[in-house]
Amino acid sequence: MIVSQGQDWPRLWLRAAREQIAQLARSRALRVSLGVFLTLRLLTLVAALLMARDMSAARPDLLRFNLLTLEGNPSGITYYASLPAHAPFAQVVEPWRRYDTAWYILIAMQGYFPDTRIVFPPLYPALTRFVELFCGGNFVLAALIVSNVFCAAAFYLFYRLTAWEWGDRVATRALILLAAFPTGFYLVAGYTEPLFLTFTLGAFLAALDRRWWLAGGLAFLASLTRLQGVVLCLPLGWIAYVQCREVGRRALIDRLPALIGAPLGTLAFVAFITYGQLGSMEQAYAEGWKLASHLPWDSVITYMQRLFTGITAAHEHNNAFTLLLMAALGVVVLLRFQRAYALYVWSTLAVILVRYHFGEGLEGAQFESAIRYVLLLFPCFAAGALILQRPRAFWLTVAVMALMQVYLLNDFVHWVWVA
Repeated sequence: MIVSQGQDWPRLWLRAAREQIAQLARSRALRVSLGVFLTLRLLTLVAALLMARDMSAARPDLLRFNLLTLEGNPSGITYYASLPAHAPFAQVVEPWRRYDTAWYILIAMQGYFPDTRIVFPPLYPALTRFVELFCGGNFVLAALIVSNVFCAAAFYLFYRLTAWEWGDRVATRALILLAAFPTGFYLVAGYTEPLFLTFTLGAFLAALDRRWWLAGGLAFLASLTRLQGVVLCLPLGWIAYVQCREVGRRALIDRLPALIGAPLGTLAFVAFITYGQLGSMEQAYAEGWKLASHLPWDSVITYMQRLFTGITAAHEHNNAFTLLLMAALGVVVLLRFQRAYALYVWSTLAVILVRYHFGEGLEGAQFESAIRYVLLLFPCFAAGALILQRPRAFWLTVAVMALMQVYLLNDFVHWVWVA
């Protein structure tokens, strides 16, 4: 009996799929990225469990909520409901139920209401809500599953993009630097950094490969993950512009998805907040978080004033030093990398600096969470890998950063503010 090619397509498809899987399994990018991810995940998981044995530190005000008077911080409503004692792996994931994770879980459990939760975009809570269907009521486990899956994907894409531009050795070093960075544990915590990195790196790779609809779609998802995703229109637009110079202006129409994907994501979320009558985002930032938008240098000037008057917080110095380091690496990116990477680094740094704290005392700390936000500046880690060519200098840097990460992870587990 003769089988036609049309009738035999399932067998051909399975053969092609097996070949693709086998090729992927042999790839250095997958082996290195998966190895770095598993190392980070296992070490931080064990360390957090050991650190959690001593929970002498008091939980912060974000858990204070009076159900009778409905007064207090909204994320406190769902904090205890998010992790029932009988839920699977409850004790394992409990040390990761901290700070912003409580807000994302609040949205995953309840949706949006007219309060300060509207500053958090919806994609991560939506994915957490979906995964929780398979986690027996353990929203913390669901959030961690989402973050860790995307962290592994981000590491793979980061290696691929860096190897494409600068080779395998630089890609390996850059990935290790990213994972060992003092706040690297946030990449496997219940936060949005791994999602945003995955979509951003995927958008860069797609644009460089001239897959414009995919680049635009990933930029759209990045903007639904973090509000600063809107800046992706700049580097992706530059890549489109450079390629248009090569093939002619008529090709601009084909590249429009990459240009408008990120702004459309941000506009979609703002429209949802507006037409849902959920309040003003600026007001939510001001009333709930003591944050306003100012010119980038206002934060720098305010920090210097606070420094000379002796009222700065300890984490404020960490953030300031980190921003200074990333600015220095950003200069390397500007001088040695493609212009698209410099546009991404400097526009992201500008977004970080426009967050101005107007509170008094410790509440007025500038550069809030910058030490975590800089994890998104992936070209800076590639620049660091290019600078640290000598093995001794590289591994010494990794060791110092890893020790700092252990220190900050211990603070995070014990409810000491890190970022």
